[in-house]
Amino acid sequence: MIKNRTIQVIYQTIYIVLGVIGFMSSLGYFSGTFNTEFYVFYTNLSNYICLGFMIAIYVHTIKSALKKEDGYVTTAPKFNFMCVIMILVTGLVYNILLAKENSVYDYFMSIGNLIQHVILPLMFVVNWVLFYEHGKLKWYYPLLCTIMPLIYVAFILIRYAIINAVAPGFTGTIYPYFFLNLSDLGWGGLLGWILALLIIFIAIGYIFYACDNLKQWLDKRKIK
Repeated sequence: MIKNRTIQVIYQTIYIVLGVIGFMSSLGYFSGTFNTEFYVFYTNLSNYICLGFMIAIYVHTIKSALKKEDGYVTTAPKFNFMCVIMILVTGLVYNILLAKENSVYDYFMSIGNLIQHVILPLMFVVNWVLFYEHGKLKWYYPLLCTIMPLIYVAFILIRYAIINAVAPGFTGTIYPYFFLNLSDLGWGGLLGWILALLIIFIAIGYIFYACDNLKQWLDKRKIK
C-alpha cells in the first residue's frame, strides 16, 4: 500500500478534476442545456457523494502533506467502504443492465458516460485499495452498504407518490430505471428487483471484506 502523500495528492487531484467534469456533464453543461432532473438518477447521486467525500479526503491529505507526514489515508474508513461498494455497483449495474440502451458510438463518445460509469468508479475503488490500511473491515460493513441504495429507492417512491398526487399529468422522468418502475412491475416485481440488487451490494461487500482480511487470516493460521 502507498503511504506517500505526494502520490496520494496527485491521484486525488486527478479524481476531483474528472469528478467535476462528470458533475458538469450530469447537469447538461456539455450539451448546452440544463438537466432539471439530474437529482433523479442514482449514477449522478452516487458520483456526487463520492466526489464530495474525495474532496474531504483531499483536504486531509493536503494537510498531512504540508506537515510532511506520510501514511495511510484515514478519513472515515467505514463510510469510504460504503462508497466503494456503492460506486462500484453503480458502474456494474449500468454496464450490465443499462448500457445496451445506447449505441457503441454514444457509449464511447459521451464524456459524462465514460467518466461516471467507468473511470470514476474504478478510480474510487483503486483509491481505497492503494491508500487505505487494510485488514480493518468489520463483518457487518457489507450490510451497511445497503443503507444508501435503500434511501434512494425510498426517495424515488416518495417522489412518485407526490407527483402522482399533485401533478398526475407529469411528462418528465418518474422512474429513472426500468427496475424501479412500479407501474409496470407492480409491488412484487419491484421488491424482487430491490432484493436482487441488495444481494448484489451485500455479496460484493463480502467479497471485498474477504479480500481485505485475507492476509490477516493467513497470518493467524501461520502463527498456529
